[in-house]
Amino acid sequence: MNTIKYLGVAGLAAVGLFATQAFATTCPTAPGTGTQTQGAPVCIAPVGTDGAGTGLQALLDGITQSGTPNIDVYHGQTSPSAYWSTSASGLGENRIMFEIAGYANTNSFGIFDPTDSTKRLQLFGGSASHNAATTLMWNGDGSFIATYLDGNGQSLGTAGATFGATNLFGYYLDNGHGQIFYSVLGLNSDGTPHMVAYQGNGQTRLDNVKTGQYATFGSSDYILAWEDLPFGASDLDYNDFVVMVESVHPVPEPATLGMFGFGVLLIGAAVGLNRRRRFNIG
Repeated sequence: MNTIKYLGVAGLAAVGLFATQAFATTCPTAPGTGTQTQGAPVCIAPVGTDGAGTGLQALLDGITQSGTPNIDVYHGQTSPSAYWSTSASGLGENRIMFEIAGYANTNSFGIFDPTDSTKRLQLFGGSASHNAATTLMWNGDGSFIATYLDGNGQSLGTAGATFGATNLFGYYLDNGHGQIFYSVLGLNSDGTPHMVAYQGNGQTRLDNVKTGQYATFGSSDYILAWEDLPFGASDLDYNDFVVMVESVHPVPEPATLGMFGFGVLLIGAAVGLNRRRRFNIG
């Protein structure tokens, strides 16, 4: 009886800690559109300023093979999605899916060092057509190499960077107009999320806009959808830069790990207190 009681108190404390971390967001009206945004943890406008059929849900529905599950952009979001790591193979491909933005010719996308956000490795830059895909390879010592590929899979060149967090990185989008946005919410100067992620389920089949063939959206594949303007200027439709990244996975944020550890500590302390009380009963 006492064990259940004390575990319950500690459990409630831990749940309370997790609840404070949850994104209990009241979605705003998308600036400049009059459209109510939907979903959580990231609020997304069904239709932005680009017109009918250009909302993120409509775009993804349009390339989903009939008879396979649709991606739910409101309730199917991956969280956490701030920090990432490569898969065991250390090599994955990245491919732009959509880029519906006034900054399409200036947006650049890549990864950054969590220990120093000024250290970056660009995966795509400028016009989306300058390279069809980019592979990202981790060498096992903190160094990453990007290889830029043309439509035939031939190399257009490489670039590299060495990060201080070994196989750990975040994603960034630079709109080329003095504003850089990050997968890590705390690094965004406007205090709002600019990226939303979706994990593959192994069942949905998506049309590759480059090849015109359907491929399975696998569990190590993620779609990253971005807003390339700060809050107040953006329409929150997250279709400005949408990219498929492969052979990666998100890792828990340090704050989440710390919170989990504290919750476990509370449970352990409660159990220990109960044991001492039980042993003192004559």
